[in-house]
Amino acid sequence: MNLDKAIHEAANVLAGASRAAVFSGAGVSAESGIPTFRDPGGVWDRLNPAEVGDTRGLLASLEKNPEKLVAMFMELLAVFDAATPNPGHRALFDLERMGILQAVITQNIDNLHQEAGNTRVIEMHGNGFRFRCLKCRARRSHERHALILRVKERLSSLPDFSPASIFAAMPECDLCGSGMRPDVVMFGETVMEVENAFAAARSCDVMLALGTSGVVTPAAQIPAEAKASGAKVIVINPNENGFARVCDIYIPMKTGQALPLIVEQIKEIRSGS
Repeated sequence: MNLDKAIHEAANVLAGASRAAVFSGAGVSAESGIPTFRDPGGVWDRLNPAEVGDTRGLLASLEKNPEKLVAMFMELLAVFDAATPNPGHRALFDLERMGILQAVITQNIDNLHQEAGNTRVIEMHGNGFRFRCLKCRARRSHERHALILRVKERLSSLPDFSPASIFAAMPECDLCGSGMRPDVVMFGETVMEVENAFAAARSCDVMLALGTSGVVTPAAQIPAEAKASGAKVIVINPNENGFARVCDIYIPMKTGQALPLIVEQIKEIRSGS
């Protein structure tokens, strides 16, 4: 199927949908300048996930080589600070406003779906700008740019980069005054909102799998769950189709290129032009 035909077919399917759901991965955020973890040149090329991917390993690495970790953390903060929703994010908001899209299920932690306007975002790996109290488990969300500025200022003023000093730079809990940590899923931790994600997949009439290779479970099972429940599955990924077994339409493009074209065609279809 050529690209024009695939775009047109996807637009036709979505034009008749009212309960579409999105399953988004790192490729969507990469178009906003946020590096992926697994691709060449990504975070795991520079840091060993076996060493820093869980809380215990991260603390041990901070003890051994704090300067390296803090330098990379500051670099990542700058990347997240500069990122903005891209045309793919904005097109998903258009689909929600048109009454087509009901939920975004995402593996990304960057808050860009919400900043683009989507109102129901199911975050399976958490949110890097929401913090969770280590004692009472209370959660608090922060405006992205204000939080980054605050953390960078605190890190820059630390007397040393020991784990205790690093955690002292994090926000404090409003309820109990204890330290907080980013509310994200690290290796070995339970994925968040699994029941909500699979419920959204089972109830959708179209599933859009965007910018994800489909290798991380249980999240990778979501498009198959949608397909088993009767939904059409549209995959948009410039590099690979990780869901070929359940895919109805595959578009080998970046989401920021394909989705705006699809939205425009949906508008034409609905207007009868």
